[in-house]
Amino acid sequence: MLDRSRKGKKIDRRKALGVHLIYLDESGNTGINLKDAQQPVFVLAALIVAESCWQHLEQDLLASLASALPGVVLDGIEVHASYLRGGRGHFADVGLEARISLRHTWLEIAKKHQVKLVYRAILKTRFERWLHATFGVGGVIINPHVAAFPLVAKVVDQYLAALPSKALGMFISDENKEIVHDIEKSIRVLRGDAGSLRLGQIVEKGFFIDSRKSRVLQLCDLCALTVRKMEEEKIGITMTGFDKSGVEIIAHVIHRGNEPLIDVVAWLTAQHKKK
Repeated sequence: MLDRSRKGKKIDRRKALGVHLIYLDESGNTGINLKDAQQPVFVLAALIVAESCWQHLEQDLLASLASALPGVVLDGIEVHASYLRGGRGHFADVGLEARISLRHTWLEIAKKHQVKLVYRAILKTRFERWLHATFGVGGVIINPHVAAFPLVAKVVDQYLAALPSKALGMFISDENKEIVHDIEKSIRVLRGDAGSLRLGQIVEKGFFIDSRKSRVLQLCDLCALTVRKMEEEKIGITMTGFDKSGVEIIAHVIHRGNEPLIDVVAWLTAQHKKK
């Protein structure tokens, strides 16, 4: 990671190019249960945050939460998207308008700091049909998270490579024990891939942290739920007013890239047929 300048000084390449923190979270996660009618869509979301603005983003999120919950000790409070939406947990006594206001504020803060959101939605019934067609009924079962990750990761990689500085990035995820091993393996394999799926801008391994300790990871969770509701409407599930107003704001931070879907399908098939 170290280069030498003409004067012989060592330069940290990460500092020279600038590092972006890539927060990952999912919504609609039912693991390998692909038949849950209440959550037919799985979404994996990645929030791209420049290291230079990370601290200011965290501070703004914390300040808005303190304003929404005056007099409350915030250390143990997690802004869990489904709880905020449904008025449960720490938000059981918070009115609907106040909850909508907090959600709006957090999404506007993301927009203010020019955070970018990359996501992939997977319709579980369609994914199950592909699994059956590829591996046979009763054959290999793949967690949708594992399938969505290389799609999201490659778009993130393309985004970083296209920046003037050709920035580097590192993934930070919630501690989901179901997929920790698979995601770490995917990062390792894709970083070394010689083909179209190579993650050339990703440094280090993936980091897994407790979401209660990261306001930015909580923001990612909020974004993931919001876009899931947007994707569910496409298959006929009506959005509530709470969800619809959030979609209008989040559209400003969504980044669309070129998903290498065909390459990822081939990669997944090859990886699991080996087993």
